[in-house]
Amino acid sequence: MYTRVLVAVKLDHAGASAELVHKAQAVSTTSDAELLFVTIVPKISDNLNEVPEDSLPKLESFVAGLGFDPATSRCLVRAGAPHRAIPEAARELGCDLIALNSRNPRIHEYLMGSVASHIVMHAQCDLLVVRQVD
Repeated sequence: MYTRVLVAVKLDHAGASAELVHKAQAVSTTSDAELLFVTIVPKISDNLNEVPEDSLPKLESFVAGLGFDPATSRCLVRAGAPHRAIPEAARELGCDLIALNSRNPRIHEYLMGSVASHIVMHAQCDLLVVRQVD
Protein backbone atom coordinates (compact mmCIF):
# COMPACT_ATOMS: atom_id res chain seq x y z
CA MET A 1 0.00 0.00 0.00
CA TYR A 2 2.71 2.52 1.04
CA THR A 3 6.41 2.35 0.28
CA ARG A 4 7.83 5.36 2.13
CA VAL A 5 6.31 7.16 5.13
CA LEU A 6 7.52 10.59 6.26
CA VAL A 7 7.00 11.06 10.00
CA ALA A 8 7.11 14.73 11.03
CA VAL A 9 8.40 15.10 14.59
CA LYS A 10 8.34 18.40 16.46
CA LEU A 11 11.23 18.04 18.90
CA ASP A 12 9.78 20.63 21.29
CA HIS A 13 6.83 18.26 21.75
CA ALA A 14 8.60 14.97 21.17
CA GLY A 15 6.73 13.26 23.99
CA ALA A 16 3.45 13.83 22.18
CA SER A 17 4.99 12.38 19.02
CA ALA A 18 5.43 8.89 20.47
CA GLU A 19 1.82 7.96 19.67
CA LEU A 20 2.25 9.38 16.16
CA VAL A 21 5.37 7.29 15.58
CA HIS A 22 3.68 4.10 16.81
CA LYS A 23 0.69 4.66 14.50
CA ALA A 24 2.98 5.39 11.55
CA GLN A 25 4.94 2.25 12.37
CA ALA A 26 1.73 0.19 12.38
CA VAL A 27 0.82 1.52 8.94
CA SER A 28 4.34 0.98 7.61
CA THR A 29 4.52 -2.56 8.99
CA THR A 30 1.40 -3.67 7.14
CA SER A 31 2.83 -2.41 3.85
CA ASP A 32 6.54 -3.04 4.56
CA ALA A 33 7.19 0.68 4.05
CA GLU A 34 10.31 2.60 4.96
CA LEU A 35 9.94 5.15 7.78
CA LEU A 36 11.72 8.49 7.41
CA PHE A 37 11.77 10.80 10.41
CA VAL A 38 12.01 14.54 9.81
CA THR A 39 12.07 17.58 12.03
CA ILE A 40 11.76 21.13 10.78
CA VAL A 41 13.75 23.96 12.32
CA PRO A 42 13.52 27.68 11.57
CA LYS A 43 16.06 29.00 9.07
CA ILE A 44 17.15 31.54 11.64
CA SER A 45 16.87 30.38 15.22
CA ASP A 46 16.18 32.66 18.16
CA ASN A 47 19.44 31.28 19.47
CA LEU A 48 21.99 32.21 16.80
CA ASN A 49 24.47 29.75 18.29
CA GLU A 50 22.19 26.87 17.30
CA VAL A 51 22.25 25.62 13.72
CA PRO A 52 19.81 23.18 12.07
CA GLU A 53 22.37 20.36 12.22
CA ASP A 54 22.22 20.56 16.04
CA SER A 55 18.74 19.02 15.85
CA LEU A 56 19.86 15.80 14.14
CA PRO A 57 21.35 14.14 17.25
CA LYS A 58 18.21 15.10 19.20
CA LEU A 59 15.98 13.50 16.56
CA GLU A 60 18.16 10.38 16.39
CA SER A 61 18.05 10.09 20.19
CA PHE A 62 14.25 10.44 20.19
CA VAL A 63 13.89 7.76 17.50
CA ALA A 64 16.34 5.43 19.30
CA GLY A 65 14.40 5.97 22.55
CA LEU A 66 11.31 4.55 20.83
CA GLY A 67 13.20 1.38 19.95
CA PHE A 68 14.29 2.13 16.40
CA ASP A 69 17.83 1.27 15.36
CA PRO A 70 19.67 4.53 14.60
CA ALA A 71 21.78 2.70 12.01
CA THR A 72 18.72 1.76 9.94
CA SER A 73 16.38 4.64 10.78
CA ARG A 74 16.63 7.56 8.42
CA CYS A 75 16.51 10.87 10.28
CA LEU A 76 16.51 14.21 8.49
CA VAL A 77 16.48 17.86 9.47
CA ARG A 78 15.04 20.50 7.19
CA ALA A 79 15.08 24.25 7.66
CA GLY A 80 12.10 26.45 6.91
CA ALA A 81 8.44 26.85 7.70
CA PRO A 82 6.91 23.46 8.63
CA HIS A 83 3.79 23.93 6.48
CA ARG A 84 6.02 24.25 3.41
CA ALA A 85 9.02 22.13 4.35
CA ILE A 86 7.09 18.96 5.22
CA PRO A 87 5.27 18.59 1.87
CA GLU A 88 8.46 19.59 0.02
CA ALA A 89 10.46 16.92 1.86
CA ALA A 90 7.79 14.32 1.10
CA ARG A 91 7.91 15.19 -2.61
CA GLU A 92 11.71 15.21 -2.77
CA LEU A 93 12.01 11.91 -0.92
CA GLY A 94 9.25 10.14 -2.86
CA CYS A 95 7.03 9.59 0.18
CA ASP A 96 3.50 8.37 -0.38
CA LEU A 97 2.29 9.06 3.18
CA ILE A 98 2.97 11.91 5.62
CA ALA A 99 2.28 11.26 9.31
CA LEU A 100 1.94 14.30 11.58
CA ASN A 101 0.33 15.51 14.77
CA SER A 102 -2.43 18.07 14.98
CA ARG A 103 -3.38 19.74 18.22
CA ASN A 104 -6.51 21.59 19.20
CA PRO A 105 -6.33 24.89 17.34
CA ARG A 106 -5.91 28.23 19.07
CA ILE A 107 -7.97 31.25 18.06
CA HIS A 108 -5.29 32.67 15.74
CA GLU A 109 -5.12 29.33 13.92
CA TYR A 110 -8.82 29.61 13.09
CA LEU A 111 -8.00 32.84 11.30
CA MET A 112 -4.66 31.91 9.70
CA GLY A 113 -4.86 28.12 9.63
CA SER A 114 -2.75 25.51 11.39
CA VAL A 115 0.34 23.78 10.03
CA ALA A 116 -1.66 20.55 9.66
CA SER A 117 -4.43 22.26 7.69
CA HIS A 118 -1.89 23.80 5.30
CA ILE A 119 -0.29 20.41 4.76
CA VAL A 120 -3.68 18.78 4.18
CA MET A 121 -4.39 21.34 1.46
CA HIS A 122 -0.99 21.19 -0.25
CA ALA A 123 0.41 17.68 0.17
CA GLN A 124 0.52 15.54 -2.94
CA CYS A 125 0.25 12.28 -1.06
CA ASP A 126 -1.89 10.65 1.62
CA LEU A 127 -1.84 11.89 5.21
CA LEU A 128 -2.13 10.33 8.64
CA VAL A 129 -3.11 13.11 11.03
CA VAL A 130 -3.02 12.10 14.68
CA ARG A 131 -4.92 14.31 17.11
CA GLN A 132 -2.62 15.52 19.88
CA VAL A 133 -4.35 16.28 23.16
CA ASP A 134 -2.87 19.28 24.98
